[in-house]
Amino acid sequence: MRAALQLIFGISALVGAGLVASEALAKYEEPAYSVVTKEGECEVRAYPSLIAAEVTVEGNRERGGNQAFKILAGYIFGKNVSKKKIAMTVPVTESVSEKIAMTIPVTTEQNGSSMKMSFYMPAEYNLENLPEPIDKRIQFKTVEPKHFAVVRFSGLAKAKSIAVYTNKLNEYLKSAALHKVAEPIYAFYNPPWTLPFMRRNEVWIEVSKPSGG
Repeated sequence: MRAALQLIFGISALVGAGLVASEALAKYEEPAYSVVTKEGECEVRAYPSLIAAEVTVEGNRERGGNQAFKILAGYIFGKNVSKKKIAMTVPVTESVSEKIAMTIPVTTEQNGSSMKMSFYMPAEYNLENLPEPIDKRIQFKTVEPKHFAVVRFSGLAKAKSIAVYTNKLNEYLKSAALHKVAEPIYAFYNPPWTLPFMRRNEVWIEVSKPSGG
């Protein structure tokens, strides 16, 4: 009986911690997108112009993700010339790009890979008033308005689950006759201590503007 009570209290504490994390997450600024169309788990969103802080590191998301996150988190937590803290926003996005080396004659070969992580800056900032980063690997860019096909899932964002939902999103693109214009982006919304079933993860694929969208 005692063991059962301890288990119940332990589960309650974990759920409570997850609820606190989710409540804190709700206070983070998120880009103000609109849903153009929705079908089951998949939808098309229209995003406004955004300012992104980006860093590219060698390695895939498993090897490079921690390094990239530390660089960008350091910047918004005050590691900049002005020593100014910037509010955290969601989501944090990742993409993996393959680097191709040109050879002669006209053939190509893979020459490693790199991953890019982006933090979207709060709406109050533009390219002129953002604090200057100390780490020069951080680059800023204006992301023009775009349309993304999106699928959302919970749990731990492991390679297998990301692959499953990327395939599901690609199938949706085919069925909806949407034109893919870029490779997938992976979006994450929760701090690492969030319980898996309460996490929000997404796969984004940029698409051409839908007719009427």
